[in-house]
Amino acid sequence: MRKLISYFTDGIESRTLQTIGAEIETQFVDHEGRAVQVQTSQQMLAHLVKNGWQIDCRKGKLITALVDQDGNKIFYELGRHNMEVSTIASTPNCVLDVVRKCLAQLYEAARVVDAVPYFAPILHGHEDLLVIPDERDANWLKLDGRNALAPLARTSSVQFTISVAPQEAVRILNKFGERIDLFLTDFPQDAVWKKYIADSSAKYLSNRYGGPLLFESLEAYCQALTCHDVVRGAKLVPFENVSDLDIPLYLRSIWWHFRLKRYGNALCIEVRPMARRSDEQFQLQLEKVLKIVRG
Repeated sequence: MRKLISYFTDGIESRTLQTIGAEIETQFVDHEGRAVQVQTSQQMLAHLVKNGWQIDCRKGKLITALVDQDGNKIFYELGRHNMEVSTIASTPNCVLDVVRKCLAQLYEAARVVDAVPYFAPILHGHEDLLVIPDERDANWLKLDGRNALAPLARTSSVQFTISVAPQEAVRILNKFGERIDLFLTDFPQDAVWKKYIADSSAKYLSNRYGGPLLFESLEAYCQALTCHDVVRGAKLVPFENVSDLDIPLYLRSIWWHFRLKRYGNALCIEVRPMARRSDEQFQLQLEKVLKIVRG
């Protein structure tokens, strides 16, 4: 546990709301509402490459991730039709401009191949839409089983990652936890995630998703983390049995609604339970997050 505490404290120099990053997932469909095929999403990514984006990752011939000259990224989010825009850290006043710029380019790539964005958090249906772009996702597939994992490919969310001062981190985490109802009233993915946890062959603890919402201290937060096994390949290993823990990867595999992350010397809180709606909703979602932090 000491390694986790050190990870969240050593060398941290961030200030609260110094930076914000955004992750916006968008599903793309044809004009009949069907998820686009992988060939179509590949054509979208190829169009972006022709217009200044660089290939950041491949799986064989499959382009799986792009990066622009500023460091913003676009990549598959589990589904062949589901793309995530992940922005660089920006200021509260500028983050939505960065989001809109990236999305405008993604929407133009979709228009060229006759696809349209689907502005809803869940694309209903039963077809398996999974795309497994890297070894990490391949391990999840082996660990969870396809039937458990596949429904997550039909969901899309909005997430904001805000920098926090280390002495304020737990207090702000708790402010979000106290207001969880403000988020879950419009987060239909909650039911999909709970079913995933229940159906997975991994037999996760039920609070690996959602998680505790209130903490007495950073030590208590880290102690709660250690209750969850570590994913090693396609197996789960008890935390205490792992000596060479990849902390960032471990933290990404525990899907709490509000979770601590670290980027360089910045301590951050990732705010996760927000549904993908129309682009006009981003402003309201960001305002909700900022109001909680500043309130």
